[in-house]
Amino acid sequence: MLAVLMFGTFTTVLNQTVVTPALPSVMGEFGIDAATAQWLTTGFTLVNAIMIPITAYLTDRFSTRVLFVSAMGLFTVGSLLAGWSPAFAVLLAGRLIQAAGAGVLMPMVMTVLMRTFPAERRGSAMGMFGLVIAFAPAVGPTVAGLVIDHASYHFMFFAIAALSAIVIVISLFAVPKEPAKKSDAKLDKLSVVLSTIGFGCLLYGLSAVGSYGVSVDALAAALIGVVALVLFFRRQLKMDEPMLNVRVLSNRRFLIGTIIGMLVQGALLAAGVLMPIYLQSLLGYSATVSGLVILPGAVIMGAMGPIAGRLFDKHGPRVLSIIGTVGLAIFTFAFALLGDDTSVAYLTVLYTVRMFTLSLVNMPITTWAMNSLPDELVNHGTSVNNTLRQVAGSLGTAVLVSVNTIVANQQMTVTDSLHASIHGINAAFFVGGILCTIGAVLTIAFVRRNQKEVAAKDTNNEHRTLLESIMKHDVFSLPESATVVDAMRMFTEKGISAAPIINTEGEPVGFLSDGDVLRFLSKRSKIYMDPVVMIMQTGQDDQDFNQKLAHLVHRNICEIATKGIIGVDVHSSLPEVCRVLAENHLKKVPVLSDGHIVGVINRSDITQYSMKMYLEHEGKQALQQSGAANASGSHDRTVPAEQTMFPLR
Repeated sequence: MLAVLMFGTFTTVLNQTVVTPALPSVMGEFGIDAATAQWLTTGFTLVNAIMIPITAYLTDRFSTRVLFVSAMGLFTVGSLLAGWSPAFAVLLAGRLIQAAGAGVLMPMVMTVLMRTFPAERRGSAMGMFGLVIAFAPAVGPTVAGLVIDHASYHFMFFAIAALSAIVIVISLFAVPKEPAKKSDAKLDKLSVVLSTIGFGCLLYGLSAVGSYGVSVDALAAALIGVVALVLFFRRQLKMDEPMLNVRVLSNRRFLIGTIIGMLVQGALLAAGVLMPIYLQSLLGYSATVSGLVILPGAVIMGAMGPIAGRLFDKHGPRVLSIIGTVGLAIFTFAFALLGDDTSVAYLTVLYTVRMFTLSLVNMPITTWAMNSLPDELVNHGTSVNNTLRQVAGSLGTAVLVSVNTIVANQQMTVTDSLHASIHGINAAFFVGGILCTIGAVLTIAFVRRNQKEVAAKDTNNEHRTLLESIMKHDVFSLPESATVVDAMRMFTEKGISAAPIINTEGEPVGFLSDGDVLRFLSKRSKIYMDPVVMIMQTGQDDQDFNQKLAHLVHRNICEIATKGIIGVDVHSSLPEVCRVLAENHLKKVPVLSDGHIVGVINRSDITQYSMKMYLEHEGKQALQQSGAANASGSHDRTVPAEQTMFPLR
C-alpha cells in the first residue's frame, strides 16, 4: 500500500517541475508573454496552498482509499485536459485541476505514514519519503526537456495522465478498503471562499501589472484580494476551530522564521521560471539543455537535506542560516549580471552553488521556527508555515516575472529585443537578490536564540519541553585537553561514571566512561598462539596491570574515549529517547539543543516520571469512581481494602 501511495505522490511532485522547461514552447504556441505563462506555475502552487488546510478535514471524513483514488482521479483529469489544451485557458484549467488533486496527496500520505509506523520506525519511513520527494524535482526538468525536444509538452501531460491511471488501477487492489469515517470535523466554507478569492485576486493583480502595466483592473483585483485576506485572517482569529490557525503567528520567533522561509521560497520558484525563459527563448538552447542546467542544483538540494539536519543538530540554526541566506543573496545578485554570451557551464555552476546555499536555509529555519511552538500547536504551525510558503512562492514568482516583463518592455525603446529581454531577466534577479538580502538581515538580527537565552527568559519554566522538565541539568563535562587522571578525579568527586568531552566551542566531540578505562586496562599487550604459554604468563598480569595504569593516567582522554556522541534533541519525545537508550544499550544519554549539551537523561529519570504520572492518573480515576459510587448510594457497600490500591496493569 505504502509503495503505491509514494509512487502516486512521486508522480504529482514530478508534475510540479516538468512545466518550467515547457514555458517557452507554451509562450510561442499561444503568443503570450512570460507574465501570463507563469500562471501555469504560480496558479498550481496557489491551489496547492489552499488545499493544505482543507486536506486535514478530508482525511478525517474519508478513508485513505477513497481519498487517494479521488485525488489521483482529479489529477488524471487535469493532466488529460492539459495534454489536450487547444487554448491557454484550457491548459491553465487543467493545471489548476491537477493542483487540486496533488494538493491533497502529499499531506495525506505523510499522515498515513505517521499513523502506520510506530515512533521508532517513523524516521526511516519519512527518510524514504523524503528521498522520493527530492528525487522527483531533480529529474523532472531534464525528463521534461527530453520529451519536449523530441515530442511536445502535450505528450508530456498525456504521459503523466497514463502514469496516474496506472497508479489508480493498482491502488484499487493494493490499498485496503476501510469503513467510512464518522467524524465531527467541519469545513468552514466561508474561509475557503475568502482564502481563494484573496490569494487568487492578489496573484492576478500582480500578474496583470506585468502584462498590461498599472491599470484599474489590476489595482482593483489586488485591492479585492487584500480585503478578502483581511476578512479571512479576522475570521480565523475569531473561530474556535479555524481552517488555518493563524494565532501561531503571534509567536515572534515563529513569525520571523515563516517570513524568512517565504522570502526564500519566492526566490526559489521564481528562478525556476526565469531560467528556462533565459536559456531557451533568449540564448536559443534546447529544453534538454535547460533541464540539464537545473539538474545538478536539484540533486544537491535533495542530497543536502539529511546533511543539513546533522549540521543543525551540531551547530544550531544561526551559523547555517546566516551562511545560507547571505550566500543566497550574493549568488542571486550574480544572476543579475547575465549577458548574451554567458556560458552554460557558468550558469550550471552558479545555479548549483545557489541551490546549495538554499539547502542551508530551508530546514534549519523551518526547524528553528517550529521548535518555538509548544507541542499542541506544532500541527497548526506546520499547516500555517507550509501554506504561507506556497503562497509566497506564487506571489514571489508573479512579482519577479512582472518585473522582468515591465523592464523588458521599457528597454525595447532603447535597444534590440534580445538585450531588452536580458535586461528584464537581470532586473528580476536583482529584485530577487533584494528579497534574499532582507531574509539575510532578519536571520542575522533574530536567529540567535540558543537554549541558554530561552532558559533565562523562561524563569517560570512555562515553555520547557517534557524532556527538559525531567532531565538532569547539572552536566559535568571534560575538555579535550584533559588527561585520564583528570577524568578519574572528576568521576570520584562527582560520583559519576561517564562524561561528555567538549571542544573549545562548547560542542560535544566524544564520550568517556569508566568502561573505556577498563577496556584499556584489560587489553593484553601480547598475542599468544599457544594456550599453555598464555596460562604460564598469567602470573605477569598484576605487574602488567600496574604498568598499564601508570601509563594510562597521563594519556589524553581522547585516545581512549568513544569518538562522536550519541544524544537526543531537547524536543524529542520520550518514546524516541527510550529507543535511543535501548538500541545503544545505554544507561544515560546527553540532551542537545543547538548543538550543545543542556542536560542528561537517565533510564531512571524516565521510569520514575512514567510511574509517577501513571499513579497520579490512577489516583484521579479512583477518586472519580469513588465519588460516582457515593453519589449512587454505593457508600453502603463495604469495599475491600485491596480494591482501593492503584492497579499496575
